[in-house]
Amino acid sequence: MSRLVLVVFLLSLVGCSTDRTIPEISEAEGKILTDFQEIESNSKLKIADKDEPGERLLLCLTFIDKETRENLQSQLVEFYHTSNEGNYEPTDPNDESTARLSGEATTNCKGQIYIETILPGDYGSSADNRHIHTTVFGASPEVYDINFKQYSSYMGRNFIEGNDQFFLVDLKKTKEGTLVGFLTFEVKNPL
Repeated sequence: MSRLVLVVFLLSLVGCSTDRTIPEISEAEGKILTDFQEIESNSKLKIADKDEPGERLLLCLTFIDKETRENLQSQLVEFYHTSNEGNYEPTDPNDESTARLSGEATTNCKGQIYIETILPGDYGSSADNRHIHTTVFGASPEVYDINFKQYSSYMGRNFIEGNDQFFLVDLKKTKEGTLVGFLTFEVKNPL
C-alpha cells in the first residue's frame, strides 16, 4: 500500500512541474514574425540591445478591445521588466516602473506592437515568476502582465488563467534559437 501511495505522490509532482519545452516556430508563425518585423517604426520597441546578457526574446503583440474585439489603433503602451538576473535597476529606487529595461510604443492600425528584448529573470525569492509589466494608457485598468508558460509554476499558471489582467505566452523559438512569443491582449475599457 505504501508503494502505491509513493507512486501516486510522485505522479502528482510530475503533473505539477513546469514543462520548459520550447518548440520551434512553424512556417506560418515564421510568416507572422516576419510581418511584425516589417511594421512601422513607432510600433516597434527595442528594450534590450544585442549586448544585453540573456536569452533574446521577440514579442508579436496585438491589442484588442475585450468587449468589441476591435483592434486598438494608436494606443500608447509601456513595457518594463527585470534583467536576466532578476533586477529592475530602476532610476527611481521607489518606482520599479523606471526599470532600466523599459520603453513605450504605439500600436499600428492593426493594434500591433513588435518588441525586441531579453527573457526577464526571476526576481526575489520566488522561482518561475518571469514577466513583463505592461501599461495600456487610458484603459481601465491600465496595468497588465505578460507571463511565460515555460517559466510559470503550476500555481502561477492557474492564477494567470483566472485573471484577465495577466496573460500567458507559450514561447517558441526560431531555428537560430531566439525566443518568440505571440499574444493577443484583450484590454478592458480602452479609451
